[in-house]
Amino acid sequence: MVDRSKPSQGEYEQGAKKGPLENKAVLLGIIVIVQALVAIGLTQYVLIPKLTVQQATTGGGGISEITAEVPQRGVMVGLDDIIVTLAGDSRRPHYLRININLEVKDKYTSETVKMRLPQMRDAVIMTLSDKSVEDLSRPGGKMNLRAEIFRRLDESIPGGKLMNVYFSDLVIQ
Repeated sequence: MVDRSKPSQGEYEQGAKKGPLENKAVLLGIIVIVQALVAIGLTQYVLIPKLTVQQATTGGGGISEITAEVPQRGVMVGLDDIIVTLAGDSRRPHYLRININLEVKDKYTSETVKMRLPQMRDAVIMTLSDKSVEDLSRPGGKMNLRAEIFRRLDESIPGGKLMNVYFSDLVIQ
């Protein structure tokens, strides 16, 4: 007679529970997580510090040379709204409303520009009134206008202290 209360050796091996490391999906998941953690650790503690040191020493000047490469910000001076009649057909006039801001190198220059504001506005008005709608509408027209205004104003500001000209509003009607 066969005793069924105890499983046989073959039944015992088939019915035994598998450990978590014997399951292929769990094992694969653990491997992926460990690889991700190793990659993050290498990036944070090996690669990023080396890149930072390499950037700081580029050119041999150290950190002070890097800060010298950062573009300097100037002081902004607004010329307020300017409205002009554009050149062209006098039967149907077109108007331009523009707001221009100048970026100058330092506070002293900004004070000089503020004292000479009527002269600056006059130079801009004379430049704008020579333009037609077609001049401003063609590709690159506004960039050419900006360059021309820059040239005219740069002549009025001593020492080449004008850094840039910005249009904060430009409406053609």
